[in-house]
Amino acid sequence: MNKLTVCIYLIILTMVSACNDNTGGSNSAANIASVNAGADKVVLEGLPITLDATVYPEGGNLVWVQTAGPFNEGFPTEGELTVDIVAPSVALDTELVFRAEYTSLDGQVVYDEVKVQVTNVDYPPVAIIKVDDTITQPFNTYEEITISGSDSYDLDGEVRKYLWTQIDNNNPLTFISDSTSSELIIVAPFVVNITNYTLQLTVTDNMGITGVNTIDIQIAASNSVIAANAGLDQTVDEFTRVDIDASSSVSSVSEVSCLWQQVYPTTTSVVFDDAEQCITSFVAPDVDAQAEYIFAVNVTDTADNVASDQMVVIINPINLGTLHDTGITSCFSDSKEIACNDPDYPNQDADTGRDEISTLLDKSGDGPRSFDFTKLDENGDDLPNDRTEFSCVRDNFTGLIWEVKQPRSIPEFQNLRGVDNYYSMDSSLEGLTSCPSESNCGQAEFIDNVNESGYCGGANWRLPTYLELLNILDYKDVDKSNLLVSEFFRYTPNSNNGNSEHQFYWVSDTSATGGGGFLNWVLDLSTGDDSTILMNKTAYVILVRTP
Repeated sequence: MNKLTVCIYLIILTMVSACNDNTGGSNSAANIASVNAGADKVVLEGLPITLDATVYPEGGNLVWVQTAGPFNEGFPTEGELTVDIVAPSVALDTELVFRAEYTSLDGQVVYDEVKVQVTNVDYPPVAIIKVDDTITQPFNTYEEITISGSDSYDLDGEVRKYLWTQIDNNNPLTFISDSTSSELIIVAPFVVNITNYTLQLTVTDNMGITGVNTIDIQIAASNSVIAANAGLDQTVDEFTRVDIDASSSVSSVSEVSCLWQQVYPTTTSVVFDDAEQCITSFVAPDVDAQAEYIFAVNVTDTADNVASDQMVVIINPINLGTLHDTGITSCFSDSKEIACNDPDYPNQDADTGRDEISTLLDKSGDGPRSFDFTKLDENGDDLPNDRTEFSCVRDNFTGLIWEVKQPRSIPEFQNLRGVDNYYSMDSSLEGLTSCPSESNCGQAEFIDNVNESGYCGGANWRLPTYLELLNILDYKDVDKSNLLVSEFFRYTPNSNNGNSEHQFYWVSDTSATGGGGFLNWVLDLSTGDDSTILMNKTAYVILVRTP
């Protein structure tokens, strides 16, 4: 018998058996269980949804299960044909799937699904405006008023932007905070009659939808016919130009005139461009630490009514670095001297650093342009700026104390710190040849002798570093024989001595040029150029020490 014949035989046998089944032990078509979860639905977010199932035969157990979409609390739910829920909030159209699982009394398990399409509804954000409820309106002239929109919300997203605008026809209010922040601060204007101002807050959510609200702000009539307004407090950096503005001062009688005064501090005064202008300027002075300056404006009308107000300027110090500047305060084109800060020739030496603000520096001592030196006596104590006799000088910018050479002697090389003395970096130069030491004329021997003398109250004199010596050179005075500031470093080497071809000065930095450890840096104080020379060659020495 082939396979096809077997299959046909089995089908016929099954059909005959079914027709002759009189035992009643199996389910007839009338006893097959079923469940219907209902038709698919479409609903807006936030609205109710009713899940309603029908079952056959009744009496079994129904369980509702959510199988897809944002989860709804209460599932699975057992024993109820009808279930009421609320469509969740969704950012996009979203499908929910619920399955009705039915178990009949005779143990049959059947199920059906219903799909619920939840449609996103873009609800506009709600703009909420609040004013401090501890303050009673109307507000007084020039009182600061804080209005908050931070309680604004969005049901299906979040508030992303704020915008405050004045929508009445009165004179513009003064906003002293950003109009795009959640909180707005305004200044109550001067009004002669009680006046309402209307402000509008527009909020925008993450979907670009806006919500709007308004609030009325009531301003009381001024108790005076004149009011002064010195403007907003400011925070600035030293040496910057500061504009102060009292133009909002008003009178119901006439225009007002202004007079600015500095109230504090009393020890340092700024210079106003014109103290009798309502809008004027000054340059923030040199400060060593953050400083508070208080200014007052007195305003007067033609009826001699007077009012005054104050404002504060906080001045912060700026970082000018740890070096002096070059002393160059002039700017140049390709062919001639020009005004500084020329956009065609930017970033010149005189446009930046201490040179740029040299005329504004508050110096402890004296010196040309940005240089600031104090003269010291033989004990290292300060002397007045006009003293002509002094032993050493302090650089008030770096704090370093510098040697001042003694004038040349006759015969030469008789004074320990004689300006014409010169030295080798090592100890190979014989004594009494270019210095008064009998041992040798090396720089180390010289330093030891100066420290033993207690020169200027110190015993820690040393060679300067390359940058320390470079730092006190004045490159503006290129017509001099020496770039040290002549008012403080009065003596320069004799052009007739053994180093007449240069004014090399030793510094403490060795040079790796050529290798071998035999070379050391020198600075030529007649030109500002640097070189490296052998340590057994000769150069001048100027000493420095840290207090």
